[in-house]
Amino acid sequence: MATLVLLHSALGKTPGVEAIADRYRAAGHTVLTPDVYEGRTFTTAEAGVGHSQDVGFSQLVDRAAAACADLTGEIVFAGLSLGAGIAQQMGKNDARARGALLFHGGGFPKPTRWQENVPVQIHFSVDDEWRDAAAPQTLLESATRAGAQAEYFLYPGGSHLFSDPLVADYRGDSAQLLLDRSLAFLDKV
Repeated sequence: MATLVLLHSALGKTPGVEAIADRYRAAGHTVLTPDVYEGRTFTTAEAGVGHSQDVGFSQLVDRAAAACADLTGEIVFAGLSLGAGIAQQMGKNDARARGALLFHGGGFPKPTRWQENVPVQIHFSVDDEWRDAAAPQTLLESATRAGAQAEYFLYPGGSHLFSDPLVADYRGDSAQLLLDRSLAFLDKV
């Protein structure tokens, strides 16, 4: 069974991220939750995004890679919002990747190379203000061209971090459906 690496949103490694990880652990999965913000957390997306820009996206990806350096075997990279972008980079480039789960984020602005046979699953709310409607489609096409299965799920409403049980955006029904779909994905890889 692959190790699930769950990367946090721009809010940082909050208790909500651990609550999500615990749901996967309860289903029998080994889950690592790296802290690419090195202990910093934020209460607003704007403040967290500002911090991520100060640090730089490539530095955040490097921190995630360093946190996974000692892992052996297969890995499924997952992430929430900003973490989905990092998970996408890891899924695209890490030879140990066996899948990418992108929650509330992800996609490419233009066609690019995806790693062969690394399936990807994307989850967004249909009216999420942070969603670029075209970017997930470009990622799906890139993954499919590389021989990978690719799925894209839209959920009702405009909540961004609807799977995080400790934020105002939480939507229990959508969060449960996301969990069920992602567990089915994990069972296949």
